[in-house]
Amino acid sequence: MKKIFKQLLGLASIASIAAGAVYYFKKKNAEDDDFDDDFDDEDFDLDNDLKSAADREYVSLNTGVQSAAEKAEDMAEDAEEVLQETVKAAEEKAEDAAGTVAAKAEDAAKKVEDAVKATAKKAEDTAKSAAQKAEDVAETVEEKTKETLKALKGSDEDTSK
Repeated sequence: MKKIFKQLLGLASIASIAAGAVYYFKKKNAEDDDFDDDFDDEDFDLDNDLKSAADREYVSLNTGVQSAAEKAEDMAEDAEEVLQETVKAAEEKAEDAAGTVAAKAEDAAKKVEDAVKATAKKAEDTAKSAAQKAEDVAETVEEKTKETLKALKGSDEDTSK
């Protein structure tokens, strides 16, 4: 039983790693596909688009690092959820297998019990039959003994005359 659980847990961990890898690559490819902008089609007039230095807004460079960390954290959470689901499914399958084994063991025990009862019944019937035959043999021997005694008594009387 330990071996089955060990194998199921190993299988579950391998499946979760594979699922995490597939999820990572799908998400990575989805992000790459979003950046297929065609810059040649748009009109850029940098002279008109530029604002004065006082009106310009600056973007912090740390957002890329923060978003990457957030993405990694999200992926780790997703991988953890997948792992938990896989472990739960493995536990359910193991419980189902244990239930099936128990049911089969009960069926086998019932069959053995029925076979033992049938064998005991046959043995009882055989013993009764043997007892009846022994009685019949005993009666036959008694009858033959009586006949022999009568014959011997008759021959004694014939000899004494």
